[in-house]
Amino acid sequence: MVIISALVIGSFVIFIDPTTGRRGRGFFGGRSDEVAYLNGRPIGAEEYEQMKREVLLEFRVFYGQWPGQDERSRQMFDAERQTPERIFFVQKIRELNIQVSDDAVTDWLSRVFRDRKDGSFRTDVYQQIKQRELPQRGYTEQDFIRFVRHEAGIEHLFALAGLSGGLVTPREAEALYREQNELISTEAVFFSASNYLAGVQVTPAALEQFYTNNMAEYHIAERVQVGYVKFDTTNYLAEADQTLAQITNLTQRLEALYKQRGADFYKDADGKTMPQDAAIQKIKEEQRQILALTSARKKAGEFMEQLYELYQKQPKQPDNLEKLAAATGNQSAVTEPFTSRETPKGLKVFESFAQAAFALTPEEPMASEPINGEDGAYVIALKKKIPSEVLSLDAVRDKVTVEFRQREAAEAARKAGQDFYRGLTNGLAQNKSFQAVCLEANVILQKPPPFSLSTRSLPNEWEERISLNVLKGVASRLLTGETSRFELTREGGVIVHLLSRQPAEEAKLKAELPAFIASLREERRRVAVNEWLSKEFELAHFTPGSSQKKSGSR
Repeated sequence: MVIISALVIGSFVIFIDPTTGRRGRGFFGGRSDEVAYLNGRPIGAEEYEQMKREVLLEFRVFYGQWPGQDERSRQMFDAERQTPERIFFVQKIRELNIQVSDDAVTDWLSRVFRDRKDGSFRTDVYQQIKQRELPQRGYTEQDFIRFVRHEAGIEHLFALAGLSGGLVTPREAEALYREQNELISTEAVFFSASNYLAGVQVTPAALEQFYTNNMAEYHIAERVQVGYVKFDTTNYLAEADQTLAQITNLTQRLEALYKQRGADFYKDADGKTMPQDAAIQKIKEEQRQILALTSARKKAGEFMEQLYELYQKQPKQPDNLEKLAAATGNQSAVTEPFTSRETPKGLKVFESFAQAAFALTPEEPMASEPINGEDGAYVIALKKKIPSEVLSLDAVRDKVTVEFRQREAAEAARKAGQDFYRGLTNGLAQNKSFQAVCLEANVILQKPPPFSLSTRSLPNEWEERISLNVLKGVASRLLTGETSRFELTREGGVIVHLLSRQPAEEAKLKAELPAFIASLREERRRVAVNEWLSKEFELAHFTPGSSQKKSGSR
C-alpha cells in the first residue's frame, strides 16, 4: 500500500497541463457552452468533455485497450450513452456527500491492478498506462487521480444501491445450483448450409434480385477529409533536454521511479531484464518525449488561437488552415478520406483523431483543442465530408455471389430440416423411436457432449455446428425422452432429442456452494444496481442542450 501511495502521489512525471485552445466555444456565435441539462442543471462543454474522457479512460483500464482499436471495442463503447451516465454518477456522489480519501484511492488501484494469479500489484501495467499512454492522449496526472476518485466513489454508490440484492438465502442458492448444474445428455440432427452449397445455382437474374434486396449492405460509409498541421515532438526535444538539465536531483528521481517500477519492468529486445543503467536511460527518454509532447501541444494551442481569429474574420473559408500555416512557417497537409472507424493513412494517431474529425461541421470547422498522436500534436480543420454511397453490383460481384450462395444453401438446409420433421412427427406417432426414424430417413444422428446450464463453452468442433446458448435453450424446454421441433439456426437448423438429466453431484455441490452463494449475491446486487440506475437516471431527465433550447425550458 505504501508503494502504491508513492506511485499515486509522488510521481516523477513533470507534466504541464496541455489544456489549450478554445474548448467548447462557438466559432460563429454558434452553440452555447451549455451542451446538456441534468435535473435542470446546465452541463457545460468542458464538464461534458471531461466526463467523456473519463469514460474513455474507464474502458482502457477495465478492457485493456482504448475504444475503437478493433471491431469488438467499437461495438461495446458508446460515448453518447456512457458520458451522460457518468455525469449522473458524479452528481449523485456529490449529492450523497460521498467522500473518497487517499486510502480509498490507493485501495482502488491495488485491486484494479492486482495480478489474478499471485495477488501482486501489476506495476508494469499501471506504469504503461500512467507514464506512457495517458500523456500521449493528453491526460494529466490530475485527470487520472480525479478519474480514480470518481471510480472509487461510484463503487461506494453501487454498494449502497445494491444492498437489497445481496439478500439470498442458502436454501434458495442451493436450489438454483442444482438446477444450473444438472447434467443434460442429448442427441441431435443438424441441417447445415455447408452440405447444400454445391447444389446452389447462381443465375444473373437471381443475383441481381439478391443485390437489389440487400443493397444497403453494399455501401461505403460516410468519409471525411481534413487539413492538418502537425507539431512534431522531435522539434521540441532540445527544449525538453533543457528542462531536464535544470532538475538538480534528476538522477535521484530517475532512480526512484526505477525502484517503483521494479527491475523486471524493462526488457531488452531478447526479453531479458535490462541492466539498471540502461533502464534508467530509457526512463529518462520517456520523460523527454513527454515533455516534448507537452511543448508541441502548447505550440499547437497557440496556432489554434490564431486560426480561431482567422475564422472569425473569414468564416467558412476551407483553406484558412493552409493560409495560416504558410504565413507562420508551418507545413500543412490534407488527409486521404477516411471513415469514422479508421485513422488516416500515414498518420500515427489514435481513434480520437477520427472522433474529432467527424464532429467538425461547416459551422464549427476546426477542432476545439489539439489532438495528440504518437509523435506529435495535431491541429485539424474540415475540408469536406463525403456522403456514403452504394457500390455497384459489378464492384462487389464476388462478395454478393458468396453471400447469395450462403443464403440459398441455408434455405435449402432449412427446407430439408422441415421436411424431415414432418416425417419425424409421423414416425413418433407410430411409436417409432427417434433413432429409428433417423435411420429410416438416412440422416446422421450426433451426440453433443453432455452439458449443464452453467457450462460456458463446447469443444471447438461443436461450437462450429451449434451455438451453446441455442442448445441450452432447446434442451431446457424438453423432458427426458422428448424431441424438439425443428429449430432454426444461423447455418440452417437442428432437431434435439433429450436422452437424460442427471442431478448435480453432492460432493461437488458441497464444495462449490459457498462460492456460488457469493457469486449469486454479487449478481443480484448488480441487478439491483441496474434497476436503480435505470429508474434514477430516467428521473434525472438528462436532456441535450439543443433540445432544451427548442422547447424553451430549463
